Amino acid sequence: MTEASPQQTNNLRAILWMVLAVLCFAGMSLFVKQASNAGIHPFQYVFARIFFGLVAILPFTVIAGPSVFRTERHGRHLIRSVVGVSAMTLLFFGFSRLNMTETVALSFTVPFFVTLGAVLFLGERIRGRRIAATVVGFLGVLIVAEPWKQALGWAPASPLLAAVLMATAFLLIKDLTRTETTIRIVTFQGLWMSAFMVVPAVLVWQMPSLQVWLILIGAGFIATAGQWAMVLAAKNAEASMIMPFDYLRLPFVALLELTVLGVVPELASLAGGAVIAAAALYMARREARIRPRALAAESKMFPKT
Repeated sequence: MTEASPQQTNNLRAILWMVLAVLCFAGMSLFVKQASNAGIHPFQYVFARIFFGLVAILPFTVIAGPSVFRTERHGRHLIRSVVGVSAMTLLFFGFSRLNMTETVALSFTVPFFVTLGAVLFLGERIRGRRIAATVVGFLGVLIVAEPWKQALGWAPASPLLAAVLMATAFLLIKDLTRTETTIRIVTFQGLWMSAFMVVPAVLVWQMPSLQVWLILIGAGFIATAGQWAMVLAAKNAEASMIMPFDYLRLPFVALLELTVLGVVPELASLAGGAVIAAAALYMARREARIRPRALAAESKMFPKT
């Protein structure tokens, strides 16, 4: 019986981390929509999400000690934070103007851009079936989003622009994981992003109710957990392999929107969600089986003496 290779084990571990990240981001989407429904400006809840996320990781930063801030890649951390906060602001603006399912679906061009960027800028090799799974998942997104029915305007455009920036941010994270620890990446991200959003948030600030405060705090904590899980996923596998699992966020979001907000998803949403889930699950099963076969073939070609 052929044992799993270290790379196979890392791939499966990355898949689990990515699924956890997706669950966290789906929960964050719900909190953001609830804050928007309460009349909170996108600048305010972007800042709150980042600030309370920074509070969530503070104990880990203290435990890690001063070494967290020792890096030779300050510029790359800064660029990643600028791109990330811009993507977050655009995405949250989409949540304030569209329903959760529409916003998430429109942002799901991220894996397409990540796969393209991973090949062009990171030099990753991707197999034909991995490309096919990404394309199938993207077709599922189109079924849900029905872009041919979308009115042209800033609202539907903002999640698409966010998708390009989110893909760029993920590739920057993937690059940073080659030399930086997880706690260093998320700490610099929290510090820089909080600094960027202080002034915009103050300009539109309104005092939230206790319930909204709890929503904003929850968004910060759960989003940070998702970011941490995504960094760990990026450490264990290629970007083009794990990003198709982000498609699972759509059915998770649709379920939350139905059970918590009472918004019934359309048939197109259900059909597209099924296609998306099938593409992501195929990726997981494929990765679980391809390595043992490759090892078996290699052992036949080059038997040990």
